[in-house]
Amino acid sequence: LLVGTETFGAPCTIPLSYLFGLHWFIASRSLHYNKIMVQTRRRSTAAAAGGKKRPRSKLNVDLSGGHGGKYEDAVDNDDITPTLNDEELDSGEDDLDNDRMDASEEEDEDSEEEETVDEKRLRLARDYLSKMEAQQSSEEESESDDDGSSEDKVGKRIAKERLRKSGLLESYLADSVLEGVQTMRGKIAAKIGIEAASQAWMGGEAGDGASAESYAKSWIDEKYVTYHRGHDLTPTSVALSQDGHTAFSGAKDGSLAMWNVEEGRKMSCILPAVKHSDGNQNNRNEREILAIATSDDDRYLAVGGRDNCVRIFDIRTLGKTTNPSTPITTLAGHKKAVTSLAFRSRSLDLYSGSDDRCIRRYDLNAMTYVETLYGHQSPVVGMDCANKNRPVSIARDRTVRVWKVEDDSHLVFRPGGDVGSAECISAIQDGWFVTGHDDGRLSLWKEEKKRPVGDAVVAAHGHNGGKSGVTRSIMCCDAVGLSDVLATGSNDGYLRLWRVSTAEKGAGIKPLDTVPIHGHINSIAMGPGGKFCVAAVGQEPRLGRWDRVPRAKNRFAIIQLNCDGEKED
Repeated sequence: LLVGTETFGAPCTIPLSYLFGLHWFIASRSLHYNKIMVQTRRRSTAAAAGGKKRPRSKLNVDLSGGHGGKYEDAVDNDDITPTLNDEELDSGEDDLDNDRMDASEEEDEDSEEEETVDEKRLRLARDYLSKMEAQQSSEEESESDDDGSSEDKVGKRIAKERLRKSGLLESYLADSVLEGVQTMRGKIAAKIGIEAASQAWMGGEAGDGASAESYAKSWIDEKYVTYHRGHDLTPTSVALSQDGHTAFSGAKDGSLAMWNVEEGRKMSCILPAVKHSDGNQNNRNEREILAIATSDDDRYLAVGGRDNCVRIFDIRTLGKTTNPSTPITTLAGHKKAVTSLAFRSRSLDLYSGSDDRCIRRYDLNAMTYVETLYGHQSPVVGMDCANKNRPVSIARDRTVRVWKVEDDSHLVFRPGGDVGSAECISAIQDGWFVTGHDDGRLSLWKEEKKRPVGDAVVAAHGHNGGKSGVTRSIMCCDAVGLSDVLATGSNDGYLRLWRVSTAEKGAGIKPLDTVPIHGHINSIAMGPGGKFCVAAVGQEPRLGRWDRVPRAKNRFAIIQLNCDGEKED
């Protein structure tokens, strides 16, 4: 082997035997040294466990001899007493403490690594069940009767929470709404007299107009019904946020307002009203707002009207400034006025119906147009969508259509006979919906049947000019999702509440109660839990200017139903 000049100053040759001997010497000494360190650590551990400390071994290695070395181990000879100073003892104790800490840390890491993902899920599930059982036991202590075991109750409660989170939990609100309205009526009857209240109770047809007007004024005096001014012309549509704290209303003058429902005040004017001085009458008519819808996550507000487009606003930024807001995007494509809007429940899928007989689908996650649904032979006037991706729509062609978007097909429902075309529609739950017709009929539909379920309600809002007159059309309807409460509106002076049953036996619609509202009720939005509702009340109907109601005001109305609680299934 040749070694460079930087080591010895000149090239030289070193025998391989010398290098092998040096390598063997270093390896043997290293192995022996490691053996001594292991023995020393074992003795120290034994001494600590027995309460007697034993000093660490002291290693003396002499490498001064050319090819060999001298090695001494004082611990191997028991007769020799090793001499160790304080620093060496302290260092030994420190090393022992460090070894113990390292061992404990290793044990903790091993215990953490031993728990798998499935075991962690099982542990979390057991913790959740224990909390549920503890809460259930605390509730059982306050109750005297025990209808079932605690395990059954916990299981039912877990199933209820799962349905609530998935948006499929049904609630029964009709009894609480009825109790609240009857309580309010009792207070009003005690104030104005029982005879006047009874004459004006069932639509005012049994009494004169003066008693009905006095009865309606009593509801306003008691602040059960409040009217708020915010539009110059007739309001046409209303919408509520998911929590019910914020409401939106649009009118024929092109104005769009944002309301605080709890305080009953106008928060912001999103779009200002179009005045006659701003242009000719045609421009003002093109700004009419006919439909409003909000997404379930309270992110987007969709507005449609006679400008043939759908404008999208970000609810999170509305009301921050006093200036009119600008839409984040405008979705064009319809050739005529947009008359209806509906968000799919728990999603950002938006559907719009128009006078051009088409339904367009949008995806607001990407703010893009998706597809167009064809089938109606007349202008579309209303639509709604529940949890499934199956919107339902109505049109002037006297048909109700359920669109199977994923299958690229749809179902057609025809009322048959002399039933008029539908004016409004509301989806109660998946597979169930209610339609209100221009001849006063109110029908409950099931997706699996081609005819209405149960007996349809005839002349739900009475007749014009008495029972011999023409029946009043149902202009709007709305139901609390997955519940048994429905509200309808017309121009008979009353907001009518109905009990809807979707049971296999006895499915149908039955009258519940009434609340006096003077004017055309063009749109209704039920609040969460059926505690209240908001309505667009005006002198004219939503899609025309016929049949004006005298002495009616163009107002945004808040109707209290005073529902104290709800029963869930």
